Amino acid sequence: MASKNDVVGAWNTTTTQTQTQTPHRPSLLHPTFYWGYECEVLFHGWPDSSRGMYALAIIFVFSLAFFAEWLTRCSDADAISGADKLARTAFRTAMYGVRSGFNYLVVLAVVSFNGGIFLAAVFGHALGFAVFRGRAFRKTGRVDG
Repeated sequence: MASKNDVVGAWNTTTTQTQTQTPHRPSLLHPTFYWGYECEVLFHGWPDSSRGMYALAIIFVFSLAFFAEWLTRCSDADAISGADKLARTAFRTAMYGVRSGFNYLVVLAVVSFNGGIFLAAVFGHALGFAVFRGRAFRKTGRVDG
């Protein structure tokens, strides 16, 4: 029976006929949430190991989530009330596509499993909902979920 070290050693190296042992590249993804500014969000090497760039990443993710809620409000049919049905449908479809792109970027950022990025996404969506779709800030109408 192989020992645990043999199995780990076999996993960490790859052998082929043309190559000798090449160690696997360590991953920056964590299986659980963690707190710290050393992470990768959306792009390779960003925000690097800088606290300032990490703060910028948090602001960026917050803004993406916030504006995704704004795009939801913009895509309401009454936003372009004077246009014909085809123009309203085209506008709403375009807004839906852009909003979906923003939402997917937020999801990809949260997959970094960084707690600060996760909180920025949640607070961005929550504040955007309160500002753009909450009852307190609307004249009339219903609130969408």
